Amino acid sequence: MKSRQRESGQALVAATFGLVVLLGCAGLAVDVGYLRYQQRLQQSAADSAALAGAAESAAGNATAAAREDALLNGYTNGVNNVTVTVNPAFPFGAVTGVQVQVSAVHPTFFMRIFGVNNATVSTTAVAIDNSAKNCVYALNGFGTAINNNATVTATGCGIMDDGNLLNTGRITALSVGVHGTAAGGATIPGAITGIVEAGDPLYRLTPPGSRGGCQDGTVTGTTGFAPPSNVTLNPGKYCSLTVTRNVNLTLRAGNYTITQPGGISLNGVGNVTGNGVTLYLQAAAGPVAINTAPGSNETLSLTAPTTGALAGILFYQDRANAQTATIDGRGTSKLQGALYFPDATLNLSNTGNSAAYSLAVAKTLTLTGTVNFASNFTSLPAGSPIQNAVLVE
Repeated sequence: MKSRQRESGQALVAATFGLVVLLGCAGLAVDVGYLRYQQRLQQSAADSAALAGAAESAAGNATAAAREDALLNGYTNGVNNVTVTVNPAFPFGAVTGVQVQVSAVHPTFFMRIFGVNNATVSTTAVAIDNSAKNCVYALNGFGTAINNNATVTATGCGIMDDGNLLNTGRITALSVGVHGTAAGGATIPGAITGIVEAGDPLYRLTPPGSRGGCQDGTVTGTTGFAPPSNVTLNPGKYCSLTVTRNVNLTLRAGNYTITQPGGISLNGVGNVTGNGVTLYLQAAAGPVAINTAPGSNETLSLTAPTTGALAGILFYQDRANAQTATIDGRGTSKLQGALYFPDATLNLSNTGNSAAYSLAVAKTLTLTGTVNFASNFTSLPAGSPIQNAVLVE
């Protein structure tokens, strides 16, 4: 009898211990879920506050702006165990940024059984102020993001490099920031290494809509000494856009969506003109190849739209398209707008200097010849397509 009582007592102890463990696990799951939910809310608040602070950093109002924005999202510095900390982030040249940390103490529920009454959750965001109108972003964070063999002039805007910069040419820019190292045979005045990587400044862009099948965009001109053909195309959906021989091509204002592997090949002799145009390459479209064939001599005069969702965007290659793009302006061309190749290499040469503004955003940039970037956005009612404040972390 005593043996059975002893065994019953041991079973009761074991059952009690198991129940405590079960309650602890349940409590941990509930509390962890709650704290993760609070972390998401705080991260959104930190992101928003960093953008607000960065937008006001040039005016010296970063801390006040960031804390005011955090308050609007429910996090008031110094109230209810909330701390909103604002620090400067990697200032260089005329570009500044802010780091915002939102820290808050949250109560626990089931974990109080084990003496854990609260937990501190901290989130951090970094944003940069683009009021200096950065005009070049190389987004490749692994290896060389910019390989420069050119004479590059960007006296009114900055250059951002998320990886290493190999410079055997010359760069003159308002500011040059490099996340990795800057190396090569020529120094870059004012370059600063070790900056925080910049995010894609045009990530909000939405591809233009397109319905139905594609039409043929092959344009073949005359040969020899015959006068060039004059051809005009309307905006729409094209299988490819290909120009050969002697032809002057005019693109009417609007969006040109390219869908197939032929891509955009402008390798004839003549002028390609388009005001208010965006050339968009879908994910399956072939590469951009301009003045890459022997004997080709295209003079480009292309300007991006001034209004609408794609204002300021001249070339736009889908983010899922990694085809290498090559654009050689032959030194007399006008490329006014953003060249956006976020997951591809852009080989850019001899851009000319007649564009009021020019931007390049690519995974990797290879520059040769003479390349100019300008930053006069007065023709765009909303200003540069790159927003004033951009999240980078």
